[in-house]
Amino acid sequence: MADVVVPVSLALKGEQYAHELWRYKNAAGPQRHYFRTGLAAVLWRFLEAHEACVAHRCAVTGFDVVTTVPSTSGRLTHPLRAMVADMVGVTRDRHRDLLRATPTAADLGRSASPARYTASALWGEHVLLVDDTWTTGNHVQSAAAALKSAGAGAVAVVVLGRHLNRDYEATAAHVEQARLRRFSWDVCPVRSWAHR
Repeated sequence: MADVVVPVSLALKGEQYAHELWRYKNAAGPQRHYFRTGLAAVLWRFLEAHEACVAHRCAVTGFDVVTTVPSTSGRLTHPLRAMVADMVGVTRDRHRDLLRATPTAADLGRSASPARYTASALWGEHVLLVDDTWTTGNHVQSAAAALKSAGAGAVAVVVLGRHLNRDYEATAAHVEQARLRRFSWDVCPVRSWAHR
């Protein structure tokens, strides 16, 4: 499992950010480029401000490699991979394709399983693993487990949006508490103070 999981923001079902996280994969033409560029800018700004804090939380000086969680739905090229490998300046030079979905990955449903992915061999490199949405976390945690099994040192997860459905159990109360804190680029999600 990952050493730390850090969502950039909540992605509430039916609201703008959740919509954008869906559209960047599913829109066509100029809209696709628009949503991908916007989310790449969000990731870039977040990592520029807070990647060092994420590394500090893992007790490492930084991340040697950045990779993404591959699709298990048969999508040949995932737009998140293109964003991290090509569009986001702070990840571009460290990006490596480390993970592959196994032939049985789609059959595993939403459960976390070390059989979902295989990873290229690592020799203690610290890995920043980027995913777009976290619903149950089972895919990204499966990917983190595969990286650890392949020899990774620390594995930190940064996820663009923590997907929440207000209608599920006590989620509405959690969302209202989160709204009181309000989003700010300067507020660190790992440390409990603002910094710049």
